[in-house]
Amino acid sequence: MKHKPDFIDREIGRRLRVARISADIRQYRAAKLVGVTYQQMRKYEVGNNRVSAVIVARLAQLYRRPVGWFLEEVTLREEEVNADIHTAPITRADCH
Repeated sequence: MKHKPDFIDREIGRRLRVARISADIRQYRAAKLVGVTYQQMRKYEVGNNRVSAVIVARLAQLYRRPVGWFLEEVTLREEEVNADIHTAPITRADCH
């Protein structure tokens, strides 16, 4: 089943691109250093493909950003919350 990109995928991709540009690293170099193709890195950055936690962690280290920066305050839009409650972020209140 093919994954349909959503707001979170696009936002994480946007942040990956911002961090890469801020670190002054070219896309093909970042891809090579974390073990993916240039095309895959491009898909991550535009939000067409969902990026794994392992790749985010590697890129965070490469870009010298905390892993959490890529996910901080990423929220779903109202229609996405109503469409599928299972995609909503887990909050601290959910863990008690």
